[in-house]
Amino acid sequence: MQKSVAAAGPNNRANLTALLAEPLVFASTLAALGIGLLLGVFAFEYLGGIKPCHLCLGQRLPWTLMTVVAGLAMLGLRRGAHPALAPAAFAIAAAIALWSIYLAGFHAGVEWKWWPGPPSCTGTGLSPSGGFSASFDLSQIVRCDEIAWSLFGLSLAGYNFLFSLVALAAAGAGATLTMRRNGRS
Repeated sequence: MQKSVAAAGPNNRANLTALLAEPLVFASTLAALGIGLLLGVFAFEYLGGIKPCHLCLGQRLPWTLMTVVAGLAMLGLRRGAHPALAPAAFAIAAAIALWSIYLAGFHAGVEWKWWPGPPSCTGTGLSPSGGFSASFDLSQIVRCDEIAWSLFGLSLAGYNFLFSLVALAAAGAGATLTMRRNGRS
């Protein structure tokens, strides 16, 4: 026999509310985002053949650190852990997410020509004849101001910006919940 949607509705909302009251959900979200995004960029690079630019490579570090810090938050949620470990890990994760938002936003702005990017990957400031640039092939530089891939009008940097916002929300929620549980709100 099938339950009606109306009968299951309040129960599902209660389950969702209970789930969102668990800091482990937010630590797991941060870990999943970090691992998933890193796997994704490596798939784009090695399976899809999209070479990363200098700014793309820089955006990987926050997600690597986010994965480690999410693991620390999970350790801090274990019974017997120091009560400050999980809130501190979530606070660090929020700072990492802000850093990632900045990096992704800057890169997206360079791609959309809102501001100039660094000369090292936009091709500006390098002379094609003589001098330092004569020692390497300028065509091998992966430009930061050109969108290599997009979906629904957003580049990879744009999606990184959105995922970083999600990470900031998860880190903030995790920090708030753990501080409340420890009586430090």
